[in-house]
Amino acid sequence: MRFGILIALSCVAVASAGVVNVTRCGGVGTPLQTRVSGCEGYCQVRPGQVYEFQQDFMPSSQMNGVKLTVEVCLNDGFCMLIINADLITIAPPGPIYTANYALIPNDILSGQTVQLRAGFAHSISNLLEICVSCEKIL
Repeated sequence: MRFGILIALSCVAVASAGVVNVTRCGGVGTPLQTRVSGCEGYCQVRPGQVYEFQQDFMPSSQMNGVKLTVEVCLNDGFCMLIINADLITIAPPGPIYTANYALIPNDILSGQTVQLRAGFAHSISNLLEICVSCEKIL
């Protein structure tokens, strides 16, 4: 899966994408809402199309750097890391933050249901603040 990275972390949420159903997969912080452009609830994606993701969250403690990881997991449990980015920012607890990133799926996994898993951790300690996952049909 190729991806285009457009990543930002802000204190203001932009509501240009539909809310998708996610499952919490760990972390000590609070995930609030996940939005994906062109999706609502459950998502079927098309190869070559840009999908913009927005994740609202509240960290449990001061983050002196945020690490974003995104994985694609197949039904057999095999996961591929497609984004591993350090966001140079300070995120104190309390405010709501929105992380923005974009993915462009290719056609290698076309017709399969995969799980996308996004994690937000402290850059230095790797303490996982937020992990959310959702299923996508490619």
